[in-house]
Amino acid sequence: MAKLDEITELLTDELEGLKQMLVKLEQLSKELTSSETVQDISLIRNELEELKRTQEHYFQGQDTRTIEIEEQLKKAQIIPEWLLLLVCLILIISLSISGYLGYQVVQSSEEKEKAFNAGKTVIYKELNKYFDKHPETYKGFLEWSKKEVNLK
Repeated sequence: MAKLDEITELLTDELEGLKQMLVKLEQLSKELTSSETVQDISLIRNELEELKRTQEHYFQGQDTRTIEIEEQLKKAQIIPEWLLLLVCLILIISLSISGYLGYQVVQSSEEKEKAFNAGKTVIYKELNKYFDKHPETYKGFLEWSKKEVNLK
C-alpha cells in the first residue's frame, strides 16, 4: 500500500504541474488573441520608402557640402601654385645668372693671364732691343739687378 500512496502522490504532483502549464497556456492564448496582428504591411513599406527618400536627400546634401568644402580648401591654400611656380622660376634664373657670371670671372682671369704673358714677352723683346742698342745701360742694369738680389 505504501507504493500505491507514492504512485498517487507522484500522479498528483504531475497533475498539479499539468494544471499550471494549462493556466500558462490559456494566458498566452488570451494574449495572442487580444494582440493586433499586422495584416497589411503596405503602411510599413510606405514609411520605409519615405525614410529612404529622406536619407537619400540628406546624403546628397552632405555630398554637395563636402564638395563645396573641398573646393574652398583648394582655393584657400597657404601658398598658391602660381606663387610657387614664380619662386621656382626666379631661383632658376638666379642660378643661371650666377653660373654665367662665375664663368665670365674665370674667363676674365684666364684672359688677364694671357694678356700678362703676352705683355711680358713684348716687354722682354722691347727691352732686349733697347739693351742691344745701348750695351752700357745693359751692364748697369745687370749690376743693379745683382744688388737687388743680394738685398733680398
